[in-house]
Amino acid sequence: MNLGDVSTASVPKMTLVSAARYGGAISTRSFIPHRVHASVGVLAAVTVATATRLAGSPAQELVDPPSDGRYRIEHPTGDMEVFIDTDKDGTIRGAGTIRTARKLFDGHVFPADQSRQHPK
Repeated sequence: MNLGDVSTASVPKMTLVSAARYGGAISTRSFIPHRVHASVGVLAAVTVATATRLAGSPAQELVDPPSDGRYRIEHPTGDMEVFIDTDKDGTIRGAGTIRTARKLFDGHVFPADQSRQHPK
């Protein structure tokens, strides 16, 4: 790729694609320098969905295209849903994520110790 020495850089980021295995549109493995990404980054997911729209691209050959523009991008720990908005001739007008929020943990909130509260 003629990038020179990137051994300490945060780029390039590359993504491999394959046919979906679990009902998604396409499957991915994203590589960030020095390791495989545990899931897929938002930009990588949108980029892969966009690549499925490029005639003759590897992604287009592998995709199970959704009729509604909502692409489930499979990755090692699940999937991410993105949206590709096209006009009538297929030109991409926009793209984005459907959701990115997820439950991170459970916890309990206890009342503050009354002796430690500031006076009003």
